[in-house]
This record gives sequence, structure tokens and C-alpha cells, in this order.
Amino acid sequence: MKDMYSPFVTSNFIVGRGSIKFISQLNKKRAVVIYDGRIMSDATKEQLLTLVSENGGECRFIADIRNEPYFSDIVKAADDMNEFNPDLIIAIGGGSVLDTAKAMHLFYEYPDMSVEDSLIPYNLPELGKKAIMVAIPTTSGTGSETTSAAVFIDHETKAKRLMLSNELIPAYAILDADFTDTLPKSVASHTGMDALTHALEASVCVTASPMVVSIAISAALDILENLKISVLGNEDEKLSAREACHVAASLSGVAITNSCAGLAHGFDQPGAYFDLPHGMVCGLLLPYTTAFASPHPSYAKLAKRLGLKGDSEKELCQNLVDYLVNFNKAIGIPLSFAEAGIDEEIFFDKLEDFATLAISAVATKLSPKIPSLEQAKELLKNAYYGNKPFISSEV
Repeated sequence: MKDMYSPFVTSNFIVGRGSIKFISQLNKKRAVVIYDGRIMSDATKEQLLTLVSENGGECRFIADIRNEPYFSDIVKAADDMNEFNPDLIIAIGGGSVLDTAKAMHLFYEYPDMSVEDSLIPYNLPELGKKAIMVAIPTTSGTGSETTSAAVFIDHETKAKRLMLSNELIPAYAILDADFTDTLPKSVASHTGMDALTHALEASVCVTASPMVVSIAISAALDILENLKISVLGNEDEKLSAREACHVAASLSGVAITNSCAGLAHGFDQPGAYFDLPHGMVCGLLLPYTTAFASPHPSYAKLAKRLGLKGDSEKELCQNLVDYLVNFNKAIGIPLSFAEAGIDEEIFFDKLEDFATLAISAVATKLSPKIPSLEQAKELLKNAYYGNKPFISSEV
């Protein structure tokens, strides 16, 4: 049998409430901050200024990112970064902020790189010669603080574009759950489902190593045990649940970095087109994509750890699919695109395009089962109407 082995890469983790204070230990002199002004409080701004200035450093806030970034946003912010010439890049916010900072870091160190070259997978040059990046997530979903991907949107087509390289992984990921305590319920729900989707998809990815599978299943279990409390619990319950989800989301990011996302991410094109929250779309699709990829040993193992019953791997997996449907109901994830308010005629006018993009996605091609175009359209059709997802009788 041919040897099978793979490296395992990740950020350096700084974990715990109050861990933002670690920034002062880096002893950098020129820090730029990429942030989301809707959640960046004056107190946090003052804290960052103080932490950098403790060692005689200067801190400048250069990019307020409030939505999924267009490439034009990245270029504009990179110009401001070049002017300041930082040795530390601090990204504090959700996935859009962190992804923007990764791309800005790339073009800051390599200003002559073309957009086309930046999109060639795993072909980026070494980063960190001019500055190091510290990622501080304020949501518990994308795992961008640990991933090798940066996602942005083509302004003209609204299609998602992807930079992919281990060079994009931030040097440090600071997991300070203090920033998650004020998240609205809907944001906690949507981002949590993005993280759960990462974990489930990594656990079945065809390139996943045993270490990835172990981390992914553990992270999925932590999310399924804590996300309802994070969204619906009382204030005292939420503190520990949100911290658990915050750590699990980063571990889910580590899992996909060392394998790949899967079908729900490959099929999420309607989200960008209709401007739906990414995590909500992942959650909506997850029962359908899990059913399509089943049966699978990783799904069966998770089902058993959740206490679900079944006399066969297929039955365990079907019970997991049903569990996910009920989980979505409990935390306010719509069960269909129709329920999410998407116009039927417009959706089906775009169905062929959505399905074509889905089957061409790298995430789809690395899933345990790869759908045909007709199967992709059928999956999206079922997800539009909310038809109950079943594991195929052909397996």
C-alpha cells in the first residue's frame, strides 16, 4: 500500500478571556488595525492603542469593513497600509474583516502581484517579511483566524473568489471570548452553523487525515452541545457556551485548513446572489448535503456520540440528518430558501447557474460523493421547497 501522509498547519493560538493583552508582548512599533466599526467600541480602540504604545509603538486604524469584501475594498485599504508601512497587522472582527486583512497583507508585501496570480491555489510567496498578522475573531463561525483562505466577491458578477495558501494563515489567533458576549442571537446562530458545517465537512473530506477527523468530530460535538445555549440560554449560561463555541469554531477552521470544506460550501452560491448570511445558508443546506454524502463513518461516529440510535451506518446517518433539521428549527435557521424569502421564479431562473458553479467548486470535488449536474439541481430544488432530506436508497 502506498504511504499516505500529510502535514498539519495552524496558527499560534492565544486562548482565554482577556487574551487580547498578548499584543503588547509582540513589541511591534507600527501597527495597523482592520476592523468592523459596528462592533469596535471606543474602549477596545483605546485598549489597542495602549497595548501597542506600551513599547513605544504607534497604532493606526485604517479599514472599517462592514460587509463581505469586494476586491475594490481590499485595494483601497492596501493603499493606506502601504503609506503607513506597518510591522504588525491586527485584524479584529468577523470573517469578512479577517479575510480582508489577509488579502491586504499579501498585497502589502507584494504590491506588484496581479489579482489573477493571487487566485492560483497554493502558489503565493512567503508572507511575514514586512509584517506579521494577528487575527482576533469577534464571531464564532468562519474560523478565518486559522484558515488558509481569503474570500471576496467579484463586484460585477457577485461570484465568490478565493485566495488559497497556507501563507495566508495569520501568525497568531487570539481567541478572546469577551468579544462574543454581546453578539445578537441571529449572529451567534448563523456563525455557529458556519462553524458546524466546517466541522462536519472536514470530517468527511477525502483528504482528511486521522488528526483532522478527530478534531472535526470533537469540534462538531462541542458546537451541537453549546450552540443552543449560546443562542437561547440566559446570560449566565451564555458565558461558558459562547466560549466553548468560540474555541470550537477555530478548531473547525483548523480542520478545513488541513483538509477542505465540502458540499454546503460548494452549493452556497445562492447566498451571495441573494445577499443572505453565509452561515444561515450553510445551516439551511447542511441537512441536504449531509444526506447526499451519507452514509459515512464520521457521520455515524458523531451520531453515536450524540446518543442517537441506529442498527446500521445508514440509519445512524439518517438520524443525524433529522437531528440537524430539528437543530436548525430550534435556533432559528430557515429550513428552505422559500422560508428565507427568496423569490421562486428568480431562484429557478438561476438554478442551472447555481448548480453548475456548485459542481465545479473545489469543496464539492473533495467531498466523499460528487453530484452530477442533475443531482445538484435536485438538491437545490429540495432545499428551496424544504423537502425532507433522505439518504438515497441506492446506497
